[in-house]
Amino acid sequence: MNPAADVDRLAGVLPLASIIPFPDLLFGGALLVAVVLLHGVGIRLVSGHFRKRSLAFASRTHASLRLDMLFAVVVFLLLALHLAEVVFWTAALVYSRLVVDWRSAAFFAANTYTTVGYGQFVLAPEWNMLAPIISISGLFTFGWTGSVLVGFVASLNRLRDRAPHAPRSGRVDR
Repeated sequence: MNPAADVDRLAGVLPLASIIPFPDLLFGGALLVAVVLLHGVGIRLVSGHFRKRSLAFASRTHASLRLDMLFAVVVFLLLALHLAEVVFWTAALVYSRLVVDWRSAAFFAANTYTTVGYGQFVLAPEWNMLAPIISISGLFTFGWTGSVLVGFVASLNRLRDRAPHAPRSGRVDR
């Protein structure tokens, strides 16, 4: 048995190195994991804020309006989290010298992360598989954010159902 020959034979059958080059996979995979971890920390912070504030607002008068405002703040915080992740990718592209200027790197990272994908800028051919990895990180984090938003809406609806209602003007309760 010759392990080197087995690896060479496998490489001929399944040329992974030519499909996804190792540097792209290593660099992009590490950054993808870092982005998902960053997203997890951000989601935990936003969720904690949401739980704390929503329970406090639910027992007050005009709870529905307060809960709507809380939801707006939460959506803004989630947007800020995604923008921070784009900045993370941007910094990685600039500091690794794959892109020379911040503006081009930010435009490329944002378009790739959101899977919009338009624009004329592309990475050097030897790094072109990094773009799909950036897209995968956006797909993971947007999916996660979507599921969190569904949970927030369900929670807000339950709180609204239990919240005290302010008396309507002109109506006297007896």
